[in-house]
Amino acid sequence: MQINKPPIYSRELERISEALVSSGYISLDDQAKALGVVRSTAWTIVNNKHKLGRLSVKTINRILSNPDTPPKVRTVVQEYVAKTSPFNRRSSRGARRTNGGLA
Repeated sequence: MQINKPPIYSRELERISEALVSSGYISLDDQAKALGVVRSTAWTIVNNKHKLGRLSVKTINRILSNPDTPPKVRTVVQEYVAKTSPFNRRSSRGARRTNGGLA
């Protein structure tokens, strides 16, 4: 069974992996330590095989709260959160509904 991941999540997970490698974290052990997650979670991020197709809030919080997370990786994860946040996907229809009767 193949899981279709939305392209934005897939690309952002690739960017996290690229940031790890460009920061010098090549081995899976080093990548897991840099992210503050266990090896299996690091593997799913680096290989873009996450079962959800995205990072969970718990995983994101672990990465961002880890003092060993490299600045480049932290920046990419923060951009990932900004791009994939449900608050960024609100439609303007809601705004039109609330302001529709006032004009």
